[in-house]
Amino acid sequence: SAAVEEQPFAPPSASIQDMRLAQKRCDHPIYCDGPLLKAVQLAGVFDSDKTFVDMPTRKPVDKIVNEFGKLPANASKAQLSKFVEENFYPAGSDIVEVELEDWNEDPPFLQGITDPVLRGYGVSLHNQWKTLGRKRDISFLCSGCESSLLPVKNTFISTGDNSSREFRYWNTYYVELGLLKSGLFKTAKGVLQNLLDAISQYGFVPAGGRIYYTDRTEPPLLALMVKTYFEATNDLAFVAQALPLLKKEHAFWDEHRSVNITYTRKSAGSSLDKRDDLEVVTTKTTTYGPNLFSTAIDTSNGGGSSGPYLRPESYSSDYVLAKTAESGPQLFSTALATGALYAASEAGTVPSVQYANRSVATAGPSLFSTALRRRSLDIPSDNPFAAFTKDQLNVLSVANINNTIAVNLNSILYQVETIIANLTMAVNNNTETKECLDYKKRAESRRQMLMDLAYNPDTGLFADYHLESGKHADV
Repeated sequence: SAAVEEQPFAPPSASIQDMRLAQKRCDHPIYCDGPLLKAVQLAGVFDSDKTFVDMPTRKPVDKIVNEFGKLPANASKAQLSKFVEENFYPAGSDIVEVELEDWNEDPPFLQGITDPVLRGYGVSLHNQWKTLGRKRDISFLCSGCESSLLPVKNTFISTGDNSSREFRYWNTYYVELGLLKSGLFKTAKGVLQNLLDAISQYGFVPAGGRIYYTDRTEPPLLALMVKTYFEATNDLAFVAQALPLLKKEHAFWDEHRSVNITYTRKSAGSSLDKRDDLEVVTTKTTTYGPNLFSTAIDTSNGGGSSGPYLRPESYSSDYVLAKTAESGPQLFSTALATGALYAASEAGTVPSVQYANRSVATAGPSLFSTALRRRSLDIPSDNPFAAFTKDQLNVLSVANINNTIAVNLNSILYQVETIIANLTMAVNNNTETKECLDYKKRAESRRQMLMDLAYNPDTGLFADYHLESGKHADV
């Protein structure tokens, strides 16, 4: 008899119960939204949109907003530039360079290095810390004047580029690794405390240390940072203080970014050749959304403007995308009008192939890729999309973060749950408490979900899983 041809692996389909809570966006009338922000950013007063939103005010905010209302509706770039100069201090005036309190000239990692070239390189590298310490200083501001910088109490580390005027969430992990290697334990503890303080105030760590980042976050690495610090210092008191806040951040992802899914899988312990030994599973998984561009998010600002959210520090480029969605050629407008592009921009920071490698979903033929394949489209230089490569345009059309189980995000959350369980044991004299067991159970459930939905046994690889189509991403 003819051999039965084996079918390629296909993951099971899953039904979704979406209970994600809405998240209100930042509505500061200067730094986050409003006609003043729009006018300044679209006029191109500065080469970088981030410059304006990093400028402290010279006058009370309400007075600046009122005075802006007296400008002509079509104020020129020169008029807006003059207005900004009269009402705002230069970008970054709210931070000062500081010496690190625990600075040492002979860091631990240099011990035992005798080669003069290697040692000289190590010394030079270590000395960079002396130029990167920053603190918030708004002592010069008037009553009612404001800065977009969040009120961090401890020294934070600038990443060194000209636009780095605040802490950045993910960057802090790599900063911490360097500080610990250099034996700068007090500074390392301070930068972690800044992030923990942010959780106390916002319920999560903002993507960066300015107010316009307070409606966005990044995959939660803070639990790993606390674990890394504990392993280097054995500071159990700090762990005990941090644990409730790590749990609070985990709860944010649980409440605002997670969905319940139900699918059918092989029963635990069943043999590979028994295809009828199945069980129905309901579990929780996490996505990068809903986000500020999703209809699931409250963008009304309590009765104010609604619609696509434009990132203040990237306002003009986001605006171009928004306008193209409304009036551009159908090739772009169809995909953009769904809001998927805004979501990709917000969650991935910038539209890029790097982002989409985490979030592309094969949910049917792509408008972009189909058109590009058929017509080898050449984009005119005056088109807003001319700056993007064809591969990037293809990527932007298929990113769907609200309905994608991202392997990397859920792997990080598996790690978070495991770390919280282990640290809970550590602060309880290595006793496995019920809370510890609950987090271990959550971690195991997430691991099993990834194995069931994201793992392909034919290739031995994991791929992001698209909830609507029940298919793996093609990258």
